[in-house]
Amino acid sequence: MSSILDTSSLYSTYGQTVTNAASSSLQSTLGNVNKDSSDEELMNVCKNFEAYFVQKIIEQAKKSIAGEDEEEQGEYMKYFGDMRNEQYANIIAESGSVGLAQQLYDSIKSSNNML
Repeated sequence: MSSILDTSSLYSTYGQTVTNAASSSLQSTLGNVNKDSSDEELMNVCKNFEAYFVQKIIEQAKKSIAGEDEEEQGEYMKYFGDMRNEQYANIIAESGSVGLAQQLYDSIKSSNNML
């Protein structure tokens, strides 16, 4: 018999909500960037994009690792796994080791200068 509060569906719903919220927030931020934005604002948006991109890579990589199936994880890891992946991605983006944010920034700046 299933319980009234099914925790697995709760975590799944939470994870999807967080993903949708992050995607919508990033899309909104990117939409507000224009040629009059400061260099700092533009770089911040580029780092946010890189962090989101890296987070998706981390999530896909974890799915491919044996033993990282959602069924095998504890309830807390299901709940906090997305937050952990987001923090890893933010740290990686801030370090500049991937370089996607800088390349995106340079590309946007050069295209804005041509306009």
